[in-house]
Amino acid sequence: MSILGGRLRQLASDGVHVEYCDHLTVERVSISSVGYAGISLLGVTDAVVQDSAVSDVRQSAGRINSYGITVTRDARSPVDVTRRSTRVRIIRNRISGVPAWEGIDTHAGDTIEIRGNTVTGCRVGIAAVPSKSANDRNTTDVAPTNLVIADNRITRSRGLAAGSGILVSGAGTAVGSTAPRATGAITGNTVSGAGGDDAGGILVKLTSGMVVESNRVASSEDDGIRIEHSNTRVVVRSNVISGVSGSSVALDVRAGANDGSITGNRVERTNPPVRVGLRIGDPANRFLVQGNAFGSATVPEALGRSVVRR
Repeated sequence: MSILGGRLRQLASDGVHVEYCDHLTVERVSISSVGYAGISLLGVTDAVVQDSAVSDVRQSAGRINSYGITVTRDARSPVDVTRRSTRVRIIRNRISGVPAWEGIDTHAGDTIEIRGNTVTGCRVGIAAVPSKSANDRNTTDVAPTNLVIADNRITRSRGLAAGSGILVSGAGTAVGSTAPRATGAITGNTVSGAGGDDAGGILVKLTSGMVVESNRVASSEDDGIRIEHSNTRVVVRSNVISGVSGSSVALDVRAGANDGSITGNRVERTNPPVRVGLRIGDPANRFLVQGNAFGSATVPEALGRSVVRR
């Protein structure tokens, strides 16, 4: 199935909505002024959304969220009944003006590639998060896996509520949760203007083997890259962070149950300088810390009682 070209305007809910379709292409579609989502895909496989534009997603009254592009599943039933979206490529799209929620989203998608998109004016730029449990709506039990979030440009506008430029989360909520973890890589992205309370330029939690590499956080509030909690074997490598305001921590290992490596990252010299280059707060964290350039921060490293290898 292919949806090629066209202009969609002034719609109460979604611009394009497709469910349980294999081998789908959405290309060169222009969508604006919608109430919920520009493009909404549910339970699709082997799909591509490319070279399209979504703007002005208004989140109509009664809605608790809204999206430029969302790739999701029906979480009212378990995955053997309502499948995950799998092998979906979201490439070279332009998303703007989702001020209340997320520019590009996947709930529990598998092998989702989000590459080369431009996302502006959204509370959260790109989010890969779990889906809720069919048996307990207060919990989540299916994580996004095999993610690629690469080479995107994300800019959050002034005046929006706090939100991360890129957010990746596995299932569960508690520190050390045994629920399924998110997996994949976040590479080569540029983030500006994100962060604030409970957010960061890039934020990961409840992941396994996640790679955060060669990203640039050009500006953010409070935290540049935030390793929240419950990230096992996380690799944070060759990132560049500058212009962090507020509490001003370039790379913040915020809570516990984290382990992995932090290598080859750099904090740029700014005026005023970044306050802390690397902070690891919880003594339960275990990291290899090596080859970083945090010297331009007022405090290059604040490692507390965590276990650090050199």
